[in-house]
Amino acid sequence: MKKQIKTILSITFFTLLISLTSCSKDEENNIELHNIDGNWKVAYYMENGNKITKNEKPTWPDFNNGEITLKLTKINEEGKRFVSGHTVTNLFNGEYEVTKNKNISFSVISTLISEPEWTQLFSINKINRYDVIEGNLILFYDKVSIVLERD
Repeated sequence: MKKQIKTILSITFFTLLISLTSCSKDEENNIELHNIDGNWKVAYYMENGNKITKNEKPTWPDFNNGEITLKLTKINEEGKRFVSGHTVTNLFNGEYEVTKNKNISFSVISTLISEPEWTQLFSINKINRYDVIEGNLILFYDKVSIVLERD
């Protein structure tokens, strides 16, 4: 009987140990490996093989220095991640979710004020995938890639 109890306790201990040391949800989803939380700004877009940038002199410099910025938070105690930012004149905020295979989705609300033309490609609600390449965060939708650098 004592031998059976020791065996059961040993199995229970090893099962617990394995479950505690296994990948966390974030690691399974490649979140921590890519460290996408933080402050970002749009460097340029790629659309149908064409690189699209803003002018060297920021257009509309009185608004967010003419930049499109994005802030991604780490997962909180309730399992939520938050996003906020500016698309030059407009503000947006909400939540985002990252799942396996570098899939990402955003649920945001935004103000709707006139903006420079180059901001139109920043369609955050259409984004469905991401990658991190050479320290840049790349967000993808349709045939558009949004390349962001740490701010």
